[in-house]
Amino acid sequence: MGGEELFLFIIILFLSISIVVAAPTGPSSTTNLGSSRYSLFNASNISAIAGNVTEINFNVSSVTNTWQGYYGNITGKIVLGNLNNQSLYNWNLTSPSGQIYATRVATVPTWTSVVCASTAQVNAEDVVLGVNASVDQDAANKTFLNTTSFNAFYVGNVNINTSQNCRAAQLYNSSSISSSNFAEVLLHDGSNLIYTGLIATPSLGFDNRSHQFEMLVGENGHNGDTTVTPYYFYVELH
Repeated sequence: MGGEELFLFIIILFLSISIVVAAPTGPSSTTNLGSSRYSLFNASNISAIAGNVTEINFNVSSVTNTWQGYYGNITGKIVLGNLNNQSLYNWNLTSPSGQIYATRVATVPTWTSVVCASTAQVNAEDVVLGVNASVDQDAANKTFLNTTSFNAFYVGNVNINTSQNCRAAQLYNSSSISSSNFAEVLLHDGSNLIYTGLIATPSLGFDNRSHQFEMLVGENGHNGDTTVTPYYFYVELH
């Protein structure tokens, strides 16, 4: 084989190798450990006496009709393998970092098109969730406000950082304080909203137990709506 032929062969060989950037993937297994709901209190008993007037102050916690919460831990590994899921080598992750993505659409998001959700896209989510965004305090546009409350991360090869005006929120730790360990960001792929929970070092969460993530996803429970909404989850580990 001459020099030019060898050079051409090397070019053809190089071009025949597909270069694929790592992308979020569905989890190989999911364990549902159960759900619970905020307990309602019994009625207050206040005696009425004819002729009296009584000043009363009430402190009430009302369960949201807009959100479902998820929290938990992650186990996993980084793999080098082939199309048949045969591994050439694995790297087990004892304390992985990365992101958990949740979307209501069954089709895989277009990861290369992911950007921070715009205000218009967040407002559109409020319409889907059946809230009055100007009145309801648990609206998406009043829940995801802080644009600097998370660490920069990559979705595949797309960088997401605090200079992009992302809508973000911090869920509560064991002291009922918003925690950077439990940050969540709203992303969009041009067609659909993607709820994105950041995986962090295990720390005490809202229930005083150790978790690696906490996140919210929208669910319309207004006006007696009990329809169940499926969410599709993807995970990206680093």
